Amino acid sequence: MKYSITQQSVIGTRSSNQDRAGFAERDNSVLMVLADGLGGYAGGELAAETFVSNILSAYEKIKASFIADPIAFIVLSIAHSHSMINRRAKQHGIKAGDPRTTGVVCLVQDGFAYWGHVGDSRLYHFRDRKVMTRTEDHSTSEQMRAAGGISEEDMRLPELQGQLLRCAGGPKRPVVTLGAETPLETGDILLLCSDGVWRALPIADISRHLHEDKLELGLDDLLRRGERNARKDCDNMSAIVLRWEGERTTTEPLAPDKLGEREQAALWREARQARLDKKVRRSRTHRVQKSGRPSLHRDSIELMIEELESFINNLEGGV
Repeated sequence: MKYSITQQSVIGTRSSNQDRAGFAERDNSVLMVLADGLGGYAGGELAAETFVSNILSAYEKIKASFIADPIAFIVLSIAHSHSMINRRAKQHGIKAGDPRTTGVVCLVQDGFAYWGHVGDSRLYHFRDRKVMTRTEDHSTSEQMRAAGGISEEDMRLPELQGQLLRCAGGPKRPVVTLGAETPLETGDILLLCSDGVWRALPIADISRHLHEDKLELGLDDLLRRGERNARKDCDNMSAIVLRWEGERTTTEPLAPDKLGEREQAALWREARQARLDKKVRRSRTHRVQKSGRPSLHRDSIELMIEELESFINNLEGGV
């Protein structure tokens, strides 16, 4: 894989930075994760940190060289992070359900991009300096825009910020919205950013800065421009940018028909069945291995299932 990647975060005029971002790389893939803790609740920083670190950790624990079901990985890892946010809230003596965060996750593997999100942290896909797609916010202002009541630019206005409808952490398991499996072309740019970025800058300015020759300098210029635009009311601004420098892949897509919001109940049923299958295999392996230690090949979903056991056990009863 040939690509350039960079990330940066600024505090703005806030007293603390509740954004978190990170990426992890392997031979044939890179995972990017960004979160924006909700300032209206206690523990926003804890929620964002947990979201990012938990998903990156899950990715790094996968022993298989290839993630066979990227969509399942994204959905289940976000769901697991939601559970861990609520668990860590208890450990830190924070009111149950308070720490919350938005989040966006993108996996680039074998020349394809896969992504999912909750809340109003966004992913943009640029090609030839134009926006091919962006994630749609889970907010009332996005609903108004979709209905024709306000414009894309209106959404940047503070008075039209609207109410956030989904997040990770809190009393409800998040429903993850997924992007289409997207083959990347040379020069394509993927931007993951918190709402502080897209509220501070029109999309033309964002595109112009990201298409500078040096990706790091372009992102730095973008955030500095955002700070100047926002002035005394500058939110935390964080972004990860990847520029694809390889050729368009000739590999067949893994999931051409799996778009939108994949039904999570079905994923949990698959996870539960895989868990049961794994126990059966372990039992059979124990019978033939004197050491009693099973030498099982665990693919990406099975590795996630091991950490998601508490979620599966509480499938019907929330977190």
